[in-house]
Amino acid sequence: MFIDEAKVILKSGAGGHGCVSFRREKFIPKGGPDGGNGGKGGDIVLLCDRNEGDLQAYRWQPHRSARNGTPGMGRQCAGPNGEDLILPVPPGTQVVDDVTGRLLAELTEHGERVILLAGGKGGLGNMNFKSSVNQAPRRTTPGYPGETGTYRFVLKTIADIGLVGYPNAGKSSLTNMLTAARPKMAPYPFTTLHVNVGVIEYPETHGRIFMADIPGLIEGAHENRGLGHQFLRHIERCTLLVFIIDMAGSENRKPWDDHRILERELRLYSPVLAAKPRIIVANKMDLPKAAENLKVFKQKVKDMVIPISCYTREGVEEFLAKLWKAVKGSPADRPKPPVLAAAPVAKKKVQRKVAKKKPAAKKRVVKKSAPKKAKKTVRAKKKSKR
Repeated sequence: MFIDEAKVILKSGAGGHGCVSFRREKFIPKGGPDGGNGGKGGDIVLLCDRNEGDLQAYRWQPHRSARNGTPGMGRQCAGPNGEDLILPVPPGTQVVDDVTGRLLAELTEHGERVILLAGGKGGLGNMNFKSSVNQAPRRTTPGYPGETGTYRFVLKTIADIGLVGYPNAGKSSLTNMLTAARPKMAPYPFTTLHVNVGVIEYPETHGRIFMADIPGLIEGAHENRGLGHQFLRHIERCTLLVFIIDMAGSENRKPWDDHRILERELRLYSPVLAAKPRIIVANKMDLPKAAENLKVFKQKVKDMVIPISCYTREGVEEFLAKLWKAVKGSPADRPKPPVLAAAPVAKKKVQRKVAKKKPAAKKRVVKKSAPKKAKKTVRAKKKSKR
């Protein structure tokens, strides 16, 4: 059973307490304090390991905790640190805080390590508090508690190619033919229930390409219809998308309608997927009406179309050659991302406002006041006294 998401409750180790101890030996009457410090608690460490395939181990054992630190001892001996808890996860794992929904870490390279929860520090023994005025201290500090948290591990498969198509389009048949993976094949839809990752070997160049097969998409997948919406995140890291189209219309659908619906579902799910380069594989070319539908399909769709048949292996070698150029070739050989048509913006009707003429402001008439006449000062003649 393939598990690509798991909820875990983690706890790092607590630090050990400090020790109260005094040195007591023969002929040493005043030994003094010698209590040691407590050990540090163990960390919760995530290790990216390419040997891990999924998150099945954390589905059935969600509670994990690291070892606590050991308390300090006499003779100035510190307690041993708690052992770290190392959690191996497959490449492409994201760590999300279950409470806030914030992305905390993402591991993509083999051997990459991330300390998710740090262990608590150990306490101090009484030897750290001795002084000239306090020669027999009995003071210690307790160890710090460990950290706890609830997280969600979400796996996004790392592959070069992602297969996209309707159920029964031939994705599992192509994976069985080109790789050593063996997904289930049956004449009814939704035989693929989880992601299958296969490796395409190129012996002449000593190269390889990783290909991811996800369950089939149907119309309304972005609204949680069908199974494929649960696994679309596994092809978000792919450099190329391969659309598998049933060109014979064996399910009573038109091939160009299948292509239009697949493009629409990817665009509604994520703009990142809609902007990835793609190659269209016209499968089931050995059936009648396939050649006629291919001519109409090429007129309606302008992307690269490669006709093949998984039953007769017709066109498979050409497909492998173009696949190598599209993934590992020069930038000139790689298909260009599609040009996303922007939604038409409705033009707003602009109502022109007729500016009303303001009435002319009346001129303010300022009356000039008559100049004031200077007052004549009459000086009283002083009468001279005789």
